[in-house]
Amino acid sequence: MKTIAIAGSALAAMLFTAEPQDKSDPRDGGPDRIDVSAYPGPQQKQYDVYAAKCSKCHPLARSVNARFNSTEWKRYMKRMIRRPNSGINEEQAAQIYDFLKYYSIQLGIKD
Repeated sequence: MKTIAIAGSALAAMLFTAEPQDKSDPRDGGPDRIDVSAYPGPQQKQYDVYAAKCSKCHPLARSVNARFNSTEWKRYMKRMIRRPNSGINEEQAAQIYDFLKYYSIQLGIKD
């Protein structure tokens, strides 16, 4: 009985480590914040919502370093709002999208 429990524990450990829960993304290694001090007031407030909500599930660097245009951000936000436990409601999704759209324009990313 003890051998089966040990073998079962070893198998569970192998399965758990074989499929990491949070798969790394190359964008995670870049900057993890945006200096919004020169942004207009509305975008600064939207940044706060963005930072709080998006960092709940993944490093903020992932979205800071993504080079998406506004159309891609729109599609991405629709996916994020449907994720269980994201805690992002429609109003927050709109604020996050508006911020990311503004941010992509500041980076010179065109649609």
